[in-house]
Amino acid sequence: MTRSIRPARERAPLRAALLSAAFIVTAAPGSAPLAEESLVAVTTDYETSGQCARMGLESPWTVEANLEPIGSDPVVRAWRNRIYVVNRLFADNIQVIDPEAGFETVLEFSVGAGSNPQDIAFADDDKAYVSRYESVWLYEVDPSTGSITDSIDLSVFADADGLPEMGRMALYGGRLFVQIQRIDRSTWTPLLPSYLAVVDVATNALIDVDPSAPGVQGIPLRASNPNGAMLLDEETGTIYVGETGSYLVLDGGIEKIAAVSLVSEGWVVTEATLGGDLGGFTLSGSRGYAVVSSDWFYTTRLVSFGVFTGSMTGTHYTTDGYVPDVEWDTATAHVFLADRKITQPGVHVFDAATGTKLTASPRNTGLPPADLVVYRTVQAGVDVAEGGEALLGGRFAWAEPNPARGGATLRFRVPNGATPEVLVYDVRGRLVRAIRSVRAPVADFLEVGWDGRDETGREVPPGVYFYRAAGTGDARGGRVVIVR
Repeated sequence: MTRSIRPARERAPLRAALLSAAFIVTAAPGSAPLAEESLVAVTTDYETSGQCARMGLESPWTVEANLEPIGSDPVVRAWRNRIYVVNRLFADNIQVIDPEAGFETVLEFSVGAGSNPQDIAFADDDKAYVSRYESVWLYEVDPSTGSITDSIDLSVFADADGLPEMGRMALYGGRLFVQIQRIDRSTWTPLLPSYLAVVDVATNALIDVDPSAPGVQGIPLRASNPNGAMLLDEETGTIYVGETGSYLVLDGGIEKIAAVSLVSEGWVVTEATLGGDLGGFTLSGSRGYAVVSSDWFYTTRLVSFGVFTGSMTGTHYTTDGYVPDVEWDTATAHVFLADRKITQPGVHVFDAATGTKLTASPRNTGLPPADLVVYRTVQAGVDVAEGGEALLGGRFAWAEPNPARGGATLRFRVPNGATPEVLVYDVRGRLVRAIRSVRAPVADFLEVGWDGRDETGREVPPGVYFYRAAGTGDARGGRVVIVR
């Protein structure tokens, strides 16, 4: 996303789209509790150096900075208790970091000099994909060894410069979805149409989404310049794609793509409604947050919107700094914002339910933050859901308030209009309460009020409690923290 005003490293260039990632952890009954959790930030001056930092997910949000050197143009992913840093142009490698070993780098492998990798998406422990901006070849790699195991030609989606400009990825149902930006290199402007290319993970063959048209077709997007966070709702098979379009023209927005039928389901919300060019976004349930700007990123706002109404619901923060990422952690009900404001960079924390800023000043991450990921390690027996950029599979359940001093409303998505019992367990897997759910105001979402008591009516002790819907064929659920 080229800027003609700001230095290239302080903006979100189309040739090096800023990405973010998350993975979701849920606990099955009888499993051990979460072992460690933190917000991991990759930080950089976008010139010569980068670092890893981690921050507590709850107040006072303490930061440990400068944990491990990385490249100066990084984005971050998480998979199977490892942190993966995609070091982009001029580094052109994937750096694997073990948070449980003091953030030590355990593997680093090249994906081709000058290839400008943008993202890594995981199909399994030994199979992942790396999108490369300066190439027509999408790589399959073994992330456990760093070996390149296959390549897929995406030149069919290239524009006149010969490159498709591939970006963010998501994986669902055995299919890999790859953003195709199609940038005119003579003017660095996006060309219509932009696409999602679809790859069959079993065969590494491109899927033609419109066999009636000549050639191999991708999913055409409503606006140009797809970039940044691409969120996946595993429950519905919906992919949410952020599309910036042309700058200072309100022609983009957040689009819904059906991952099964391979068609667009229309806008979730448009830039015209949000009042600026779209940057990062995050959402959970019926509420979303987006970063928008209206004057070349010198003034940036965090706004909220209704996922099902398509309306903007508030402005919660304004800065004159560049904001490369925003992340929502439903377990703590916090939204984390990476602010690269020159005079006071760092991470701000917001109450996800209200949009209230909880930090008087940003938490200092050492170098300014470039990308964020909510990271959790788990002990044996805990189910980990992974996939594309950031799964809404874990965001399919949330509690309000969380933490809760007494009771909480437990909300989650359940398919087929069911109203099952909600089962609440303690960290030892013991059933604490079974409660009948009722329909929530939004279709396909259920809610149940839990008063923080067990089956005998006694208040449960302070601690972490897990809940899930019984008899839906899905053992995942949410987590709520009870305080007294």
